[in-house]
Amino acid sequence: MRRSATAVVTLLLVGTVAGGQPPKGDPRAEIFVRRGCTDCHVISGLGARAAADVGPDLTYAYADVVTRYGTNLESFLADPTGVMRLMLASHLHLSVRDRDSMVNVLKRLYCERRAELDEAIPSLPLGKVARCPP
Repeated sequence: MRRSATAVVTLLLVGTVAGGQPPKGDPRAEIFVRRGCTDCHVISGLGARAAADVGPDLTYAYADVVTRYGTNLESFLADPTGVMRLMLASHLHLSVRDRDSMVNVLKRLYCERRAELDEAIPSLPLGKVARCPP
């Protein structure tokens, strides 16, 4: 575990130097680029590429975090686990406003994609994540 965390930190720092250019896609990706999320994460739904492809695509993160960690995105970003705990503590310093903005963008993106794909995305447990408007 320590070796993989070190590799992620190294890739993150290399990506910060080499990457960090705002995407030409959706302007909603700007906050993720500015805060360093795209150093490791692609956000295909917003047209944002990762400098180093070491983290999952954040397009479906609003639902994915429930499946992976059993908590909603808001709670996860406030108190992350695993490698994200290390990243948020050592490299990515997000204000409450940043986190709220990111959650808002990822929720809207998830709802847009869910509407497009409908049954291709599994339903979420009630109470964990707010439902998308009809």
